[in-house]
Order: sequence, then C-alpha cells, then structure tokens
Amino acid sequence: MLAEPLKPKVIDLAGDIYARLVGDCAKVTAQGGIAFSSDPELLAQLSFKLAAAFQKVEDGLNRASQPVDTNFKLDAADIAAWSK
Repeated sequence: MLAEPLKPKVIDLAGDIYARLVGDCAKVTAQGGIAFSSDPELLAQLSFKLAAAFQKVEDGLNRASQPVDTNFKLDAADIAAWSK
C-alpha cells in the first residue's frame, strides 16, 4: 500500500476520513441491518491514501515557508558563546 511508515497524525486523520466515508456509505436496511454501498476495506485504503496525500502537501507547505540559509554553519563555539 504505502511505502513509508505513517506518522501518528496521518493515522488519526485516516481514521477520521474513514469514519466519515463509512457513515456516508452505510444504509440501515429494513431488517435492521446495515448495508454498505462501497467495500469498507476499499474505504480504509482510500482513507489512508487521502491522509498521506494531505500530510505530504502540508509538509511541503511548511517546508516552503521556512527560512533557508545554505551558508549557515553552527559550531560548538557558537553554542558556548550563547551560554556566557
């Protein structure tokens, strides 16, 4: 399914998406049972893919908004100077 381990935040989001999708697809039958218009396992897979895509976009937006200084160097002497 997905190549890399998922962050806990992605797993939580996938659970929220899944609950919404299942709720939208579930119908109560006349016999008091529940029928799904879609396969619940496919909904779970879709939920994780949507959550992972959302996280990828969010990470990209966060990366793009952070300052980048390729010449920045941090030495032990710099840290020692901060603690004086």
